Amino acid sequence: MVKNFFNISDFSKDDILKILKFNKNIKSLQNKSIGLLFEKYSTRTRLSFAVGISSLGGNAINIRFEELNISRDESFEDTFRAMECYLDGLVYRTEDHQKLIQASRYFKKPIINALSDQSHPCQSLSDLLTLHEHFNSLEIHILWVGDMNNVCFSFVEATNLFDGLKLTICTPSLISKNKNWKLGPNISVVSEINDIDLQSVKCVMTDVFISMNDKGSDEKVALLRPYVVDSNLMSKTNSNSVFMHCLPAQIGLEVSEEVFKGSKSIVWKQAYNRMVAQKKLLQFIYQ
Repeated sequence: MVKNFFNISDFSKDDILKILKFNKNIKSLQNKSIGLLFEKYSTRTRLSFAVGISSLGGNAINIRFEELNISRDESFEDTFRAMECYLDGLVYRTEDHQKLIQASRYFKKPIINALSDQSHPCQSLSDLLTLHEHFNSLEIHILWVGDMNNVCFSFVEATNLFDGLKLTICTPSLISKNKNWKLGPNISVVSEINDIDLQSVKCVMTDVFISMNDKGSDEKVALLRPYVVDSNLMSKTNSNSVFMHCLPAQIGLEVSEEVFKGSKSIVWKQAYNRMVAQKKLLQFIYQ
């Protein structure tokens, strides 16, 4: 059975744990070519996959979407059937999650979601790895502050898998009321920071206020301005707490410069672990 990775929920808790513990230093992608197809800009995801694939003995093929015949008159189906002729897998970033599902009908080899409007599972996978490395446990309380976007969705799915993880999402009620997400018993959504036991929070996460396909950005920024992660907020959390951000960051909007560059920030460890976690994922898929 083809192991696609579109959402965290595509895998079981045991699968995720196997991926995080995968330590075989083998050339599991020897003689394999993996396409990197990006409809949207990318820095960390593109580079971390390219370097990771190469270090596993594979060949990363950078595919420029605008240079494909699909940008002229070739059908979506024929484009992905053609890719299947040459590639052993695909890392696909798209503005429409349904395209991943549609692509899997024609490309019968593993497809990894490199970010869609619905989810960003590779980010959450690496965040779990980073948190476990830092705290030697996943039994911690995480506070997500700001927009309930695709990155937040993937971490909700991750939290649903692990009983010891506790996730509090702090976001305006105008945003949360429009989200019909499956929230497990260890997930709560609040609109006021003061309603949270901040001393129990070991990690504060946030992301940009304006996400993929957002419209009316000025109004949304105004709505989210009270949800900036600043030193005042971090000072009220656990003394051993850390700050995480999937990047790129809009410093001064969702996070202050003092927090982003401060001693509690582990954003660059997060960024490095994108490559580590994705190598583990690739080894799991192609074992």
